Parts: sequence; C-alpha cells; structure tokens
Amino acid sequence: MNYRRALAITIAGWVCVAPASAGAVPQKREIEISVQEKRILEPIPQGLSLVFVLHVKNPLTVAQLLIRYDYRASIDGAEFLNLEIALDAPIRLEGREEIEIALPIKITYAYLFAAVPGIQDRDQALCSVTGGMAFQVERGREKRVPISFSGEFPIFRGIEVNPLPIEARDLTVGGADLIFKASVGNPNGFPFKIDRLSCRIELVGVPVSKSVIGQGVTVDARGEKALSVPLLLDFFELGRSLYDGLSQPPVDVRLVGEIELSSVWGTFTIPFDHRTKVAVVKLP
Repeated sequence: MNYRRALAITIAGWVCVAPASAGAVPQKREIEISVQEKRILEPIPQGLSLVFVLHVKNPLTVAQLLIRYDYRASIDGAEFLNLEIALDAPIRLEGREEIEIALPIKITYAYLFAAVPGIQDRDQALCSVTGGMAFQVERGREKRVPISFSGEFPIFRGIEVNPLPIEARDLTVGGADLIFKASVGNPNGFPFKIDRLSCRIELVGVPVSKSVIGQGVTVDARGEKALSVPLLLDFFELGRSLYDGLSQPPVDVRLVGEIELSSVWGTFTIPFDHRTKVAVVKLP
C-alpha cells in the first residue's frame, strides 16, 4: 500500500469502519476524520484481512501528533472488542496537512464465531465501532477526537475448483482427443465474475496442459459453473503410463492454479490445488 502513514494491528477479531453521516459537521479546530475506502484482502475460509483507509485532516497551522486511539466494536449488537492502543511512534500531521492512514486488521473466523454465536450461518454481518483518537499539539495538551463508524463484511466460505469426469472422443495407444472439465463452485452468499482462471492439469502425474479459461463467466451465489479444456495428447511423446491410466480409469488428476474474480466485496486472487480420481466417459 502506498499510503503516507499506516497503523498495523493483528488481532483475533476485527474493526469495521464506514463514513460518518453526511449531516455531521466537524468542529473547526478539531482533527477531521472520515473513511475514504474499505478493502477486503486475501479471503480464505479461515479468515480475511480488512484495510480501512482513513482521511485525516489537521485544520490548525501547527503540527499535531496522533499518540493513541481506542475503540469499542460490536457485531450484530453483541460486544466484540474493547481496546486502547498507544502508538510507539506517534503519527505526525503538519499544520493544514491532510494524510491517509491505512489500518489493516486480521479477521480470524474461529474467534469471531466463538464471540458471536450463530454468525457462521450468515452471509454477512454488521460491525459498529465507537471510540476516539487522541492527538497532541507539540509540547501541548492532548485532545480526543470521537469516532463512530459502521459497515458490513462477508462471511467468506472459499471457492471450490474441482475436476470432473474426462470425456474421451478418441483414445488409442497412439494418442487421445479429450475434453477435460472442472467445476467452479461458489458456496458464498454473493455472486462473482471470473476474470481469469489459470491452471495446470496433470494426469497420472504427467503435466498435459497449462490453460487460461473462464474469462467473463459469472457464478451465482451458492451456484456452480462447469468449464472445459480440449486436450490433444500424443502418448509417444508423453509416455505409455498416460495411456494406461486413461484406459484403466479412474484417473489420478491434479488441478493446480489460481482464480482471479471480481465481486461486490472487491477483486481477489485465490489459489487452488486439488487432487482426486475421476472417471473417463467415452463419447460416441
């Protein structure tokens, strides 16, 4: 992140922020704080990272230092966190300066589910945060600027990329004309669009293809889409073991790669590595 200032916190929970109401009028001599952007990064079934980008403005002509902050977070009305954090290195705002502070926070679902029972069955939840940031004019008194934010976040359940039975148009001792298929499953409560799915296909331990598939395909919430890759194989080049494996299914398949997707929660790149045995279906 290319921000001028950053706060980094890793906790077994999280804080969520969103812009204060449009009708709120900041006091002229107070630090002005608003939420410029919220991002969700690196989602996995065990958790994800949140980054909140705060826009902070110093209306005075003299420098002010952010020295500590505190917040109380509740999720769906249940208290979740109550913390006060002192900064080892204060963040300095020069007079009339405006900066961005990136606040990355690690979410651990195990902690969240224990703290808020029943939330694991939801598609998303609301987090409300109240607290304050303490600033100090150089060699002067401290003042606390109150904050109050709220925002929603998803319960991410992963993306499932699984090999399907292989279709064989032709299979001889010399080669094969196959259609390799894989399903992309979405167990989440939101749809996504596949921007790019890059994968390497191995059959009985032999790499047979590096492919990019699925661009522009939309997978509905709790839906599934099948993608296909045509394969023309030369067994004289790839080895007799590949013919033996395909002619005596089920076939050992490994599918490894990453899927780039776009959703209402952001754009993510999610790796996958799936190994299983699949049938071979001969087409007429």
